[in-house]
Amino acid sequence: MSMQVIEGASFGDANVLKLKELPSPMPREDSLLIDVRAAGVNYLDLVTRAGFLHGATAPFRLGFEVAGVVKDVGSGVTNWKPGDAVGAIIGGGGYASQVVVPANIAIPLPKGMDASLAAALLVQGLAAFVTLDFGKVRPGANVLVSAAAGGVGAMAVQIAKLQGANVIGLASRAKHEFVRKNGADHVFDYRSPGWSSSVREVVGPRGIDIFLDSIGDLQTEAAGLLGAGGHWLVYGARAETQNPLPAEALWPMIEKNITLRGFNLLGCAEHFPRALSQVFDWTMSGKLRVETRKYPLAQASVAHAQFEARETVGKVLLIP
Repeated sequence: MSMQVIEGASFGDANVLKLKELPSPMPREDSLLIDVRAAGVNYLDLVTRAGFLHGATAPFRLGFEVAGVVKDVGSGVTNWKPGDAVGAIIGGGGYASQVVVPANIAIPLPKGMDASLAAALLVQGLAAFVTLDFGKVRPGANVLVSAAAGGVGAMAVQIAKLQGANVIGLASRAKHEFVRKNGADHVFDYRSPGWSSSVREVVGPRGIDIFLDSIGDLQTEAAGLLGAGGHWLVYGARAETQNPLPAEALWPMIEKNITLRGFNLLGCAEHFPRALSQVFDWTMSGKLRVETRKYPLAQASVAHAQFEARETVGKVLLIP
């Protein structure tokens, strides 16, 4: 028996990702062997591939979320059996037709949930829900979502609307219709000069209550839009240059009790059960729509190149 896996022999652009064929792994005593049906592509994969992730070494294998079916179980596993639908958030190696994961981190999937849907929800659905939760989303809150057509952004727009918020999305003009379809009340092009003035017109003196920031530019125009008690949550760093927080921005933040917070999903595991339960429920009931862009596993390099160029909308998936 053999499996396929994507591996990078060295750091670099998308072309370093190559398909390899290896013997199928065996589950350890406390682990599951999963036949992967879908693996999610995330920004962290791009950062790792480029060599920017602290501590990363080459060769490397990417993929931090998978969904599929249990193929085999270790001798010490009693609560899983072959054929069970399963998902997992892992430390890498998910771009593969099979993975071995510890049984204690495996996530049971709702009956009837498609594996592609599940893979799209694990990292980005969780990130959208938990960041909004940290920002204290509530009815009437003004929520500004950067990259509102992306995987996290598209779900954040919908989840914020499901909780009664007023949502403003930022996206390139070509993606405005998609963002509106997800429920955004207003959409603006972040590349248009002075876009923040347009946002200010719609939110008024109250300002923005929650800013979900996947770009990480601390000199963003959005900083001046935050209102009293606002929450600025940075969950990504896609800015071409990493600009520091200007000194003149500090006193307004102090005066308005603004919170600037970094967000790392893996540091929030205690929130997973409640968040996944709610996100799965919304999805299965049709309240949360998940847009996906699928590529064959062998085209991982193409998926990376298009994702990196911001040519995709929704969640990017690799299908073994």
